[in-house]
Amino acid sequence: MTEPRRRPILWIAGALVAAGAVVAVVLTAGGGVPGATAAAPAPTTIGAAWRSFRADVTGIRPGPDEHSLFVQVALPGKDPGCVREPRIEQVVEAKTDIRADVVYSTRPAAGGCQDKVPAELRLTTSGPIADRTVILNADTGNAWHKLGAGWGHCDRQGTCAPPADHCDPAWIGAAVSAAGAESPGTTRVCDPGWLVLDLLMRQTDPPARTAFRWGDTGWTSFAQARSAGCAEILAAEPKFPVALCKTLPAPA
Repeated sequence: MTEPRRRPILWIAGALVAAGAVVAVVLTAGGGVPGATAAAPAPTTIGAAWRSFRADVTGIRPGPDEHSLFVQVALPGKDPGCVREPRIEQVVEAKTDIRADVVYSTRPAAGGCQDKVPAELRLTTSGPIADRTVILNADTGNAWHKLGAGWGHCDRQGTCAPPADHCDPAWIGAAVSAAGAESPGTTRVCDPGWLVLDLLMRQTDPPARTAFRWGDTGWTSFAQARSAGCAEILAAEPKFPVALCKTLPAPA
């Protein structure tokens, strides 16, 4: 099987407690429906048949309630024919951890589906997620842990602490979730004190720009902007550095 790559942001399972686990899928790219079978081994031949593989997990961010998380993945190809049925399955809950498989179906073709496109899948559990460790695709070496407001990996010494870098995906993912956005959007600006994201609040709405300031508990939003440049941001916070926003294009 194809093992996921090590990523900058965060599970392990003990006894099987899959009963009652619920899985819902929210897609930001590609297409598909929930359901289907467990991940199959990595392909050895190129063919027309659809086969299932483990997805490349790139991050986790908090969900809208204590029973859910958004799992961020990279899926093959921009062509809708490259992938179908991205899904989370085989959810197993234990007292200290949660385990699940993040998979998709593809039909490999020579020279095709080489690009990667981002997507999000919503993982919903029967019990509160709380501080339980999350293990995806049996990758115990890259278990995900709740680190402050976001989710990430512990270091090699086993220390699990919020990242010192305010621009770490764990902190940015927490900001996206706190804003109530349906997708991770685009990071336009990030330095230790300021963050600007273009977010898709709802799939049917145009992108909206949100500006954040750093505080004791992480990123806090202070302004919304619909236009290019600094005007709307500076109107809400005159201390925002002009150098960070003067060349910003309109939200996209």
